[in-house]
Amino acid sequence: MRDMADPARSCDVLVIGTGGAGLTAAITAAKAGLSVIIAEKDAVFGGTTATSGGGLWVPLSHQSRALGEATGETDTREAVTRHLEIEGGNRADRAKIDAFLNDGPRMVEFLETESHVRFAPAAFPDYHSEQEGASMIRSIFSVPITASEVGTVMSTLKRELPQTSFLGMTMRSGAEVKLFFAATRSWPAFRHVAGRMARHLVDMARHGESQSLTTGRALVARLGKTVDELGIPMLLSSPARSLIRDGDAVTGAWLDTPEGPLRIEARAVILAAGGYARDVDRRRAEHPEPVNRLPVLSPLPMGNTGDAANMAEAVGARFGSDGANAGAWMPVSKMPGVSDFTGIWPHLVDRYKPGFIIVLPDGKRCVNESASYNDIGEDMIAAMAARGAEHGWIIGDGPAVRRWGIGFQKPWPMSQRRLIANGYLRKAPTLAALADAIRVDAGVLAETVARFNEGAARGQDPEFHRGRAPYDRYHGDPDHGPNPALGPLTRGPWYAVKLHVGEIGNFKGIATDENAQVLDHAGQVIPGLYAVGNDMANVFGGSYPGAGGTLGPGMTFAFRAARHVAGLIVEATRAGEDVR
Repeated sequence: MRDMADPARSCDVLVIGTGGAGLTAAITAAKAGLSVIIAEKDAVFGGTTATSGGGLWVPLSHQSRALGEATGETDTREAVTRHLEIEGGNRADRAKIDAFLNDGPRMVEFLETESHVRFAPAAFPDYHSEQEGASMIRSIFSVPITASEVGTVMSTLKRELPQTSFLGMTMRSGAEVKLFFAATRSWPAFRHVAGRMARHLVDMARHGESQSLTTGRALVARLGKTVDELGIPMLLSSPARSLIRDGDAVTGAWLDTPEGPLRIEARAVILAAGGYARDVDRRRAEHPEPVNRLPVLSPLPMGNTGDAANMAEAVGARFGSDGANAGAWMPVSKMPGVSDFTGIWPHLVDRYKPGFIIVLPDGKRCVNESASYNDIGEDMIAAMAARGAEHGWIIGDGPAVRRWGIGFQKPWPMSQRRLIANGYLRKAPTLAALADAIRVDAGVLAETVARFNEGAARGQDPEFHRGRAPYDRYHGDPDHGPNPALGPLTRGPWYAVKLHVGEIGNFKGIATDENAQVLDHAGQVIPGLYAVGNDMANVFGGSYPGAGGTLGPGMTFAFRAARHVAGLIVEATRAGEDVR
């Protein structure tokens, strides 16, 4: 992959950002015959996508149809449209939804045909699986790839989140996570885990890191390999500082490269820089209480500081602040003494399982613990605002923590000493002693647990309806009854970890039309300027329909943006005019 920096350069399309959306835009434009340059703020490429699960929510793709044929489930345009209308409510933009449903499947087919990207479908319930029009066959995931297959781009490929790997190994899928947890109780699971660990240990001995790339890192590796083979220059450590205007049109951008300022002249600029989640001023204005005034607790890259939105506003763009949610929320915990994103744990396993609950400092529950991470965050925010809190606690009993772990604490037989010593993990022999350790009223907490246990023993949760939806039960313990998502908390020792609301993306963003063209305050297109991914205001009105609900639309509208630019350039060339 070539790093280039001259005092001035020109191209047809300048793409700012190297996540899934940015790389998809670059490949689509290059395959249409356009010259492309990619600019990346970080010293490595991959953006938010590289540290994500790598899933894409793309209804009606050929992958989904194949899964449906295998499982006997069907999906229709009418069903998914109705589902998204309910999801987005009066904020749903029918033109954008239609564009997404039209071109999502085409984007998937294009990448599998024209790049090294390969997808596999997974039977995964939509996040509001009890809702009209929901499905199990709309999420697809990148097929793993080995480092040797990736080739030279491995040297600049961003790493996965180290905190979510086990001995340097990242799980390939949610299904594999389940196999690891079942390894001590199932011979097929044990055989899979033993084989995977053996291969991983060989890789570590020979190369110092795993040679199997999975999830989001596999996706950007496959995209990056294609970018490299197409000869698209990727300028790393080269943040964009301002957009260039010629009249009403955007005609390029200024970059800060290692060699100095660089002017890129382009017929179109596509913003795919990851959003504003770490922009303190924008968060204060756009995020709800109390997270708008709290420290940023997110596994997102440190460079997601809203550069694209700030540059776009400077040339007249409108920031879309009307989404139902400001961000894609995630319940997280923080490792003491670690200041960057590697100290943030996304709670994607423990809270779904029997034997765990979430309470606020008043000792009372506030959420359905088995709901989607976005719903958990939304409900926690509302409860914290109403009850004067800034955090919560996830609490587990002894058998649950021994089997599933809790946050950074891995299941038995991994030692707990370090996390207890640094204050991350609170442990006590009785529930009353735990309440004292976390400064929660012992009587209230005891009453909360007793009330929860009474329903959980029957497989019910009258207060928050946990375990009622198919999504809840999917993530529970299949060996536990009568409800895989619910189990009483009964035996010590008792554990707690402080829980916060973080985010894995933002839903508010730059206002665009159905072609991802940036709009000004009058609703008019700013010629030459596009925004995709987390830089673009959420397609679904601030809702999150399923696994990959940010990456699927992000890559689809990147595909649409690049094709739209190519169409304009072809049309302008035929007419002998400039695209702008």
